[in-house]
Amino acid sequence: MSRRLAPRRMRGVALIQALLIVAAISAVAVALLVRVDRAQERLQWRATSEQAALYLASGVEFLRSSLPRETVHEGQDWARARPPLDIDRGTLGWQVRDLQGRFNLSLLQEDEGDVYAAAFTRLAEEAGLSGEATTAIIGRVAGIDGPLPLILPDLLPDLMAADLDDADLEAWETLRPQIAAWAGLPMNVNTMPRAVLDALLPEIPADQRRMIHQRVRDEPVEELDDLVNWAVAQLGEAAAQQLMLLPLAGQSRLFAADLEARLDSVTLRRSVVIDTGAPEGDSAVRLSLPGP
Repeated sequence: MSRRLAPRRMRGVALIQALLIVAAISAVAVALLVRVDRAQERLQWRATSEQAALYLASGVEFLRSSLPRETVHEGQDWARARPPLDIDRGTLGWQVRDLQGRFNLSLLQEDEGDVYAAAFTRLAEEAGLSGEATTAIIGRVAGIDGPLPLILPDLLPDLMAADLDDADLEAWETLRPQIAAWAGLPMNVNTMPRAVLDALLPEIPADQRRMIHQRVRDEPVEELDDLVNWAVAQLGEAAAQQLMLLPLAGQSRLFAADLEARLDSVTLRRSVVIDTGAPEGDSAVRLSLPGP
């Protein structure tokens, strides 16, 4: 009896082994298919990311070529909010800010009579920054040897705010969009926030400062002389003299831009500083940081 069952048992064992082999091969095949699918997904994601990066680069070049070279003011196209542009399988959007309308921290380095230190202090106090933090920031900037590098407190790590305590951090968030640092160029009075203008012109009465601010919004100036001549006629010699002492103009060449490209499921962001006075190409981009 046992001899007759042996072949059957052998056939059963062989069948089980064959089924195990088939199952193993199937598992390997499934694993390979999953791996291939994942590899294809990675390749697709990489290709999409590279395409989105190209769109970002194209956006930067478009801005570089389209930003104004002469008088700069907030009534121009660059300053207007607009919806993102539709591109192949996605969108490309950006927001531009004129950096030269901000308070230039470089003025704190060679500050005869502490004129600009006093102006920065007024601006910081208006934002709610403590006196100790303000003094620390002024001392840190004034103590740097040589020209300051391009500093954007709203794009770079908060080097200027390294010593701030928790009570000053909220005030710093208010202050930092109003300040930057660059070398050799005036501040643009046409795009200057009212708070910065007030800090720079404390000896001019508040109602006259309001008139100056409104004047450059309604009729942007090309050169400071245009504003000084208007001030002589409308505000008097004293106000005009105060304006003449400041490094102001109506042009800008440093712009900060935040760009976002959305392509399929990929979103890339980049923050750049464009120098419209630099040669074409990469040299026109003074700073480039990936976005979150």
